[in-house]
Amino acid sequence: MIAFRVGLYVVVLFLIAIVVVGQHHTTARDTLRAVLPRTVRWIVWSAILVATMVALELVFIGW
Repeated sequence: MIAFRVGLYVVVLFLIAIVVVGQHHTTARDTLRAVLPRTVRWIVWSAILVATMVALELVFIGW
């Protein structure tokens, strides 16, 4: 079940990145070339934020 949620999250991030990047590029080729790095960057940031939240949970709430 978690794999489905993560997969859906990645697809939604990709679609949002298309909209955000599409506002700065004029051709579809340029847009799609810029979408993948932005999506990967957002996935890395998401992983960092989740890891931070779990660490804070362990510190304040405990195991």
